[in-house]
Parts: sequence; structure tokens; C-alpha cells
Amino acid sequence: MTGRFPGMARTVRTYGQVFALGIQNTVVYRWNFLVRACVSLVPLVITWFLWGAAFGKAQTVGGYTYGLMMAYYFTLVILDTFTSPTEDDFQIAEDIREGRINQVLLKPLNYFLYRFFLFLAGRFVYALVAVLPLAILLCYFRRLFVGIPLGETLLPAAFAFFGSAVLQFSIAFLTGLAAFWFLEVGSIVFMLYSLEFLAGGHVFPLDLLPEPWRTLALATPFGYEYFFPAAVLVGRISGPALWHGFLWQGMWVAVFLGLSAFVWKLGLRRYTAVGG
Repeated sequence: MTGRFPGMARTVRTYGQVFALGIQNTVVYRWNFLVRACVSLVPLVITWFLWGAAFGKAQTVGGYTYGLMMAYYFTLVILDTFTSPTEDDFQIAEDIREGRINQVLLKPLNYFLYRFFLFLAGRFVYALVAVLPLAILLCYFRRLFVGIPLGETLLPAAFAFFGSAVLQFSIAFLTGLAAFWFLEVGSIVFMLYSLEFLAGGHVFPLDLLPEPWRTLALATPFGYEYFFPAAVLVGRISGPALWHGFLWQGMWVAVFLGLSAFVWKLGLRRYTAVGG
């Protein structure tokens, strides 16, 4: 098989080495990841009390029981652990500003795939470090998932999680490419983070919004980063709505992948023109 497809084998081996390099670089910060993983659970505890007060004696709010609502927020924590980029946009911007992309340009590497495999390595290490506190919390909150048909939702949720990871990384990659034109991308990152937090379903599930705001929120890419995969796992989206959601998520992934490729080419022309 290797003899028949030497180019494919070489590519797999190359990006496998990039993934291994990413793990080695990330393991250095394992203690920081553990602290971050533990601190990331604090909002979940606060949410537990806030929604407890919001529900009061009510059995449901917008079709959510108290347990289902907390299962949704716990899923967001898992989603953040496995799919959210960690300063990848700043690292990409720094690669451009410091000229480190020259090392990639001189090699048979695709910069997007190079950064994507580093992103996967970072998520892999972070997930390994975070699995213990998450497992402890899951044991405590396991009753929240009673009644959720996980046998039916786990597989589509896994695809939605992967789509979320690619979408989030594509947005981060595109944001980092702004360094071809701007010295500082922090303001852009902060603006996008605010939009993701508000329109992505972190504050409350998007299906609690009245129309037309619900439709508008679900027409943006942010809802498919967080709300959609979380809602799929807890069983809030199924049937035709599930396939409709995958269509939207796939469309946004294609849009940002295309934009990233286009902006990379434009930026590279400017980069080579300025740098000689």
C-alpha cells in the first residue's frame, strides 16, 4: 500500500510528526492546563445555582427541565475542552509578525494543516489533563443525563463536535491571518469571542429565544460552534432539524475554509512583496 501511494504515506508521516511535535510542546504547560480545566468548572457551579433560582418551583422552562438545562451546560464544558482553540489565533498572528511562517513556506507543508494538527495536539493534551476533574464532576451530575437517549445522540453529537472543532479553528485561523495587515489582532479576537459567547448559546440555549431572534441566531456560524452540538447530545435536536443543522454547520465550515484559503493567498502576496 505504501509503495502504491508513496505521496500519501509521506504526507501522513509528515503531519503525524507535526502532531507529535505539538504534543511535546503542549505537555510543557500541562500544569497550566490542569488549573485552567479546574477553573473552567467554576461557571458551571455558578450556573447550577442561577438556574436553580430561575426555575424555582417551575417544572420546565421553554421545554427544558432543570436537569436537562444543567446537562446542556455540562455539555458546553465538555465541548470547550475538546474543541475550543487555545490562543491559536494569537500564535498564528505571531508566526506572521515574527516571520516564522518562512520555515513552513520553505517546506512541503500546508500551513493550515500544519496549524490544524498543532491545534489537535493541544486539544488532545488538554483533554487528557481535564478528564479527571470532568470525570469527577460527571459522576456527581450523572443523574442529569438520565432520560437523555444517549444511545441515539452520541454518534450524531460526535460528528457535530468534530464540525464545531473545524469551524472554531477555521475562524481562529482566519482571525490570525489579519496579522498580514494589522499589527495587533487582539481587538478582533475579543470582538469575535464576545459574539461567540452571546450568539453561541453560552448565556442560554438559543432555542429559548423568541422568533425571529432564534432564526437569526441560528443563521450565524456561532450557534453551530456551541449550541448545535450541545443540543444534539442532550436530545433537543433530532429528525429533520438535525439534518438541517448539519447542513448549516457544513455550509459555515466550507465558507470559513474557503475564506481562509483566499485570505492566506492574499496575505502571502503582501508578505512576500513587503519582505522581498
